[in-house]
Amino acid sequence: MTRLVRPSDSLWREGAGYYTETPEQVLKTPLLPDLRRLRERRMLEIFDRHGNLAPGCRVLELGCGRSRWLPYFAVHRRCDVSGLDNEAFASELARANLSGSGAAGRIICGDAFDLEGHRDLVGRFDLVYSMGLLEHFDDVIERISALARYLKPGGRLITTVPNMRGFNWLMQRLGSREVLEMHVVYDRKRLTRVHEAAGLMTLAAGYVGFFDGYLSAAGGPPPAFRVRLHAGLCRISNLLGEAWLRAGRETLAPELSWCSPHVYYVGTPAGPAAAPPCA
Repeated sequence: MTRLVRPSDSLWREGAGYYTETPEQVLKTPLLPDLRRLRERRMLEIFDRHGNLAPGCRVLELGCGRSRWLPYFAVHRRCDVSGLDNEAFASELARANLSGSGAAGRIICGDAFDLEGHRDLVGRFDLVYSMGLLEHFDDVIERISALARYLKPGGRLITTVPNMRGFNWLMQRLGSREVLEMHVVYDRKRLTRVHEAAGLMTLAAGYVGFFDGYLSAAGGPPPAFRVRLHAGLCRISNLLGEAWLRAGRETLAPELSWCSPHVYYVGTPAGPAAAPPCA
């Protein structure tokens, strides 16, 4: 019997612990991708290679609360950016982050899967992406089909989800079983399979990043010793990962299923071939 994923809505609300910043803070000190980090640079490579990111391209992020990438795409790739998030506080953070970065953009508070409620967005975007959204749902194939309808012909859908396998699974199991059960566990093949079942043609799929000791999170009321143990192991493992990267000058940093922090997928709606709108 397939285990149903636990609801995760409570994590994203104001004061729940996931969003630690306030709109006033990100307005003053906006959040952007830290391109000193190998993981962020490799994620940018995926966006640049597959994302139709040319000046004037329309980009939509789903589950955009506190988005680091939307202001980056607006400022550094001169894209027309929009974001959708179901939580009012998360949407407010995203607006503040855009404003603080000096970027123009549109943030909408609403359900990304409600196409009827967002008819003006259907068929408008060259790139639609999500980072940590789909793993919170069981009925993901129908949801992916809905999200793909925001794309123009020839548009690209990019999905990333946390890689809750291998070492990351062990760390999250220690930190909080409840949080672990809020995630569907994906590998590259499973993430590809659900997107193809939703009608997408695969362009690329794989793992992003070498290691992240802080991928897992504590949650709920575990015993204090487990909280301290989890926090200590996160810190130590992250320091070891950083030391490894520095010692090898980032040349020995394979992206592997048992330790990479994220799984990614890139696809386009199957059908007659169309040139990328912003090529």
